[in-house]
Amino acid sequence: MKILLSCFFIILLNLSPLHSQIQKGDNLLGASVGFWVKGSVPMLGLNFESHVADLGSGTIGLGGLFRYYSYTNDYPNGDSRKYTFTSFGFQANYNFTQIGDGKFVPYLGLVLGYNNISNTYTDVTKHGVYITDVSYTSGAWLWGQAGMRYFFSPKFAGTVRLGFGNNDFNTLELGIDFKL
Repeated sequence: MKILLSCFFIILLNLSPLHSQIQKGDNLLGASVGFWVKGSVPMLGLNFESHVADLGSGTIGLGGLFRYYSYTNDYPNGDSRKYTFTSFGFQANYNFTQIGDGKFVPYLGLVLGYNNISNTYTDVTKHGVYITDVSYTSGAWLWGQAGMRYFFSPKFAGTVRLGFGNNDFNTLELGIDFKL
């Protein structure tokens, strides 16, 4: 128990408020590569976030994002089905800007958008049984996200983001952000 309390106080001391790399009025533009458990092809993404307000020990960032992903399921009879996901949405993030020296900025957020999903079935044998697909449908996209930025310089950050949402769409993303 003493070790746990000691760790807690050490963490609190390291969370002392200092000047963060992100402040109200900053705009971030970035790109990401995501990894999804449904296929071996990476998901490509673009992000924009504008920090519009200070709130407590952080900032509120509003913006948009775009994601593109495509993969193919091959069936034992030689047939296949190709899925393509094109998603765009509005994001709102709370960025914790009062941690350490300001280079490390974790955030939590929510994305609301539209996920357009198309699929194409290819019958190679011409004798295959068509597999009805109801796995994915286009529609509203709701996604919770948790991530962090690490600023290597005042204008450049590396990012890691975990996303969890509807349509069985859960990803791990790695990316970069540039302060405009």
